[in-house]
Amino acid sequence: LLEQRSISTKKAGWCHEQCQDATLDWDLPISSFALGICIIIVASMPLFIRLKEDKSEAEPRDEFLLRFWDQLQRRATWQIILYGVISHITFGVHNAAKPNANYKWLGLTTFQEQIMIIFEKLAFCVGIAFFRKYALNVSWRKIVIMGSLIVVIFNSLYFLIIFDIWRNTWFYMFTDVSTSFMHTLNILVSWAVMVEVAERGYEAITYAMLTAASNCVIPLSAVVSYQLLAFFPLLTEQDSIAADTPQVRKEFAILQSLVIVLNLTSLLALPLLPRQKKETREIVSMGEKSPTCGKYVIYSLISFLCYSSIVTFVTVKYHDSYGCLKIFGGRGCTEHESSIPALFLVSSILAFCYGTNFFLSYWPILNGESEFSWTMFV
Repeated sequence: LLEQRSISTKKAGWCHEQCQDATLDWDLPISSFALGICIIIVASMPLFIRLKEDKSEAEPRDEFLLRFWDQLQRRATWQIILYGVISHITFGVHNAAKPNANYKWLGLTTFQEQIMIIFEKLAFCVGIAFFRKYALNVSWRKIVIMGSLIVVIFNSLYFLIIFDIWRNTWFYMFTDVSTSFMHTLNILVSWAVMVEVAERGYEAITYAMLTAASNCVIPLSAVVSYQLLAFFPLLTEQDSIAADTPQVRKEFAILQSLVIVLNLTSLLALPLLPRQKKETREIVSMGEKSPTCGKYVIYSLISFLCYSSIVTFVTVKYHDSYGCLKIFGGRGCTEHESSIPALFLVSSILAFCYGTNFFLSYWPILNGESEFSWTMFV
């Protein structure tokens, strides 16, 4: 039960993401949650007994690292890593005002939200099966274009909710789950490229590098998403969203449009993505290397990984004190907290994405080294 003091101090009684002093007598501590995850992992370990792998003599560590560094310098490797980072950041930006709007406009309950999450996981499984059966030999660029455009279409349906044309909880759940399905196709494309890039004996570390590059930028997308709210003050509070004034709807529509545009800019990085297995192997066989680009990737990933690790640690260990800081993707711990550090971080993130992509994809065109063609994107 909620502490009576917490309820009595709030005029509205129960609230959503506002009662900072609300506590439950049946809550699950972080330590218990972590222990539960450990138990599940330990329970799954016997399943690895069934894995059969021929034993081979391990390479000397220094030689292994030198060969991996050699692989990282190859264009096929660093180009795909940079594509994954850029596309995941720009395509991962979302409308951070949606949770409050869903609560106030749709009355989305925790039960319905959990059902939606379950369906999203099912959509992920269906997406994997669909990709395996129908899309293995389809151009990866076309899959990304198709998936991105369908996501944009489903995100555009939220305008029906914004302007109160059809505010229905189950309608929103349908569009969100459908969006998750297309997100899955975009993710699977990155996985498919990994198989073609990795050298024999280096599959695991290459896979780890590529997946780490895509996963460690997730907090960066969150920071960009939340800092966009700084330009739309009416969307930062539940009370103003609940008022549902024409100005609120206007700001919400502008923010939703801005998010859609940012998502679409992820398609500008498509020239970095090979079309299919054959083109990937051709890039690998060319043997083009760049120690500078290899170092750029390493330094970028180390920076992103450090930031993601700090965000994860702070938001779990010191959630009440520092988890709300804007620079960590929060809404701000105080009303007067400066947005300058977070906005500088957002500017740096976007400059990295668009600057890197411009230099690799479009600067050679301006330099006369290659010609522009719409086939760059398909």
